[in-house]
Amino acid sequence: MRTAARIALIAGAAASMALMIRAGARQRSAILILLFAGWVLSPFLALALANLRASRWPPRVRTALHGAMFGVTAVSLTVYGFHAVRGAMKAGFVYLVGPAMCWLLIVVVLGANAIVSARRLE
Repeated sequence: MRTAARIALIAGAAASMALMIRAGARQRSAILILLFAGWVLSPFLALALANLRASRWPPRVRTALHGAMFGVTAVSLTVYGFHAVRGAMKAGFVYLVGPAMCWLLIVVVLGANAIVSARRLE
C-alpha cells in the first residue's frame, strides 16, 4: 500500500499542476501563478514529508497517512477535473478552496488517528 500511495501522490501532484496551469493559461502575472502553484502543491508536499518520517509512527497512523495520500489525490483531481470539464466557478476560487479541503482532510484523518493511537498506548 505504501508504494501505491506514493505513486498516487506523485501522479496527483503532477495532474493537479497540469490542470492549474491549464486553468491559468490566460493569467499574465507569473507571481500569481507561482503563488497558486505553491498553494496547490502544499498538501502533496506535506504528505510526502510526513511519509519520510512515518517509519517511527504507530501502524494505525501510518495506514491513515497512506489513506490521506489517496484521499488528497482523489479530492484534488475531482475538484480540478470538474472545473476543467464544467468550468462553473472561477478558477481562482477552485484553486484556493481545493487545497484548503485537502488540508482539512489531512488534519482530520491524521489527527483523529494520532489521538486514538495515543489513547491506546496509555
